[in-house]
Amino acid sequence: MDKAFLSETKDKLHNIADKLYKGNVNEGIADMGTVLPDIANIAGAVDSEELQQKLLMGVLSPALEAMENKDGALLADIITYELIEFIESLE
Repeated sequence: MDKAFLSETKDKLHNIADKLYKGNVNEGIADMGTVLPDIANIAGAVDSEELQQKLLMGVLSPALEAMENKDGALLADIITYELIEFIESLE
């Protein structure tokens, strides 16, 4: 996976988390929708099925649930402490 792409995706996620932590929940959720294709590309490039399952079930499912519930603080935490850390583990 291209390190520049991973870094760019992390930057987008940091910006989204910042918006969410500042209380801009609707904007953060909308922005999250624009980065989901990037996350899907990352998931598709992961060779390990175990890592794919971790990303899908352990990170993305809770993130989508937080988005549905408009829980900005939880979504920001998932982005910061789960999703970004997962991407960093691929670098």
